[in-house]
Amino acid sequence: MPLSPSAVQQNVLGAPRPPSQAPNPARPHLPRSVLRALLTLGLTLAALLLPALPASAHADLLSATPAAGTVVPVRPQQITLHFSERVTLRLSSIKVIGPDGRRVETGPAHATGSDGTTLAVPLSPGARPGTFVVDWLVTAEDDGHATSGAVVFSVGGSAPPTKTATYTPRNRLTNATLDLATWLGLAGLALLLGTTAFRRLCLPTPGHPDRAPAPPHTRTPDHSGCTLTAQPLAPGLTPSLLPLHRAAAVGWAAALLGALLQLFLHGPATQGLSLAHLTDRSPLAATLATHEGHTLAVRILLLAVVAACGEPLLRHSWGLLPTGLLALALAGTWSATSHASNTPALVATTLHVTAMALWAGGLYGTLALLRHHPLAAATATPRFSLLALGAVTTLAVTGLYQAFREVGAPADLADTPYGRLLLLKTALFVLLLAAAAAGANRARRRSVDALRRAVLLELLGVTAVLITTVLLIGTAPATTPAPSPGAARTVPHSQGP
Repeated sequence: MPLSPSAVQQNVLGAPRPPSQAPNPARPHLPRSVLRALLTLGLTLAALLLPALPASAHADLLSATPAAGTVVPVRPQQITLHFSERVTLRLSSIKVIGPDGRRVETGPAHATGSDGTTLAVPLSPGARPGTFVVDWLVTAEDDGHATSGAVVFSVGGSAPPTKTATYTPRNRLTNATLDLATWLGLAGLALLLGTTAFRRLCLPTPGHPDRAPAPPHTRTPDHSGCTLTAQPLAPGLTPSLLPLHRAAAVGWAAALLGALLQLFLHGPATQGLSLAHLTDRSPLAATLATHEGHTLAVRILLLAVVAACGEPLLRHSWGLLPTGLLALALAGTWSATSHASNTPALVATTLHVTAMALWAGGLYGTLALLRHHPLAAATATPRFSLLALGAVTTLAVTGLYQAFREVGAPADLADTPYGRLLLLKTALFVLLLAAAAAGANRARRRSVDALRRAVLLELLGVTAVLITTVLLIGTAPATTPAPSPGAARTVPHSQGP
């Protein structure tokens, strides 16, 4: 939310401008051809490895043979399950429990048909008549979400049980760790993109991007309200930018760590395994063969390109456009595993993630300058107000579009878990905007500390919205096709909002 810097400007007394700073000593630069080659490599990998149309929903059970709740006269030779999306066979399983409580399938699940949406498992010919429970767990091929459930049928004259058994293989600690990794990645993206954009767009630097603008005043208030004379900066030193450089580096490391954790946790989480299986080769290999694994690999490669090209690109006036494209490609790795089902939805989700990063990271940048260099904050805050206004508007427009696309009917807002979480996120967003506006109005008439507290409150609100987003990530949209009767679902998480 745009915040006024009046509290800073009204508490700063006029004084002669300090001597202009000398440019920083020359740094080694990568040749422009190398920069372009690395950037082209990163964007090409993103274009080649990310699909154009990821799936819009989880792989829910549409039908079963024998059907749930039926009584068949003869034992079937195999059980067939048909799902709404293509499934990853290596991260899927079916087990059949016979009347005596023993497993009666004679082999692993295998795909039938050419579309990858149907699985079958053979039954033992020695299974006696009675009630059978088919426990299934599948992982969608495109969006990486796992679903599970149970189908109950009977052979002979036995009546099926009145309650359906539910297969719940989730390991809570593993899934909680995956949630944390997802949040860590989003927070890291916000710090990386937001603080970099704040430094590049809100602190214009003539001559050199690492040269802080000469402050319009030289006196700033301390915590007691008194004014202190600001000492001129030594040539080549830019203390106002040091917190932003550190924040971007921390954000890059957090985004990389989050991606690596998600890569190692996805397989165990979808199979209900404990953290002891984090480094097992089989789940990792299965993940790397999926769209989820491909996307995480692209994200890691793009982060490597950012590390190699990010700062060198920012040193050039022509570097703003390629840097922006690189940022959009990085945000697109979250969109590629989201609930987006077509190109407009992919674009909207990418813009949504990017706007979130610019807003949240810019808030942190504002807070860092208010703490360490209030004079620089007086220059940057008006520019960030415009950037924040654009980001908030983009969040609102793309959020409404996503809600319209992912909620089938107004009643689904209250009747589905996804709808209720969406209402919670919307309420938090509206309350955040109201609190930020009120805090900014109060800060206009008070000290730098009041403005700092207003920004901190807004940043905490954004954190709460991000936590809600992580919960939405692993919840099937309200437009998900109705599952087959008796097919209860559990949903571990992917990574797109």
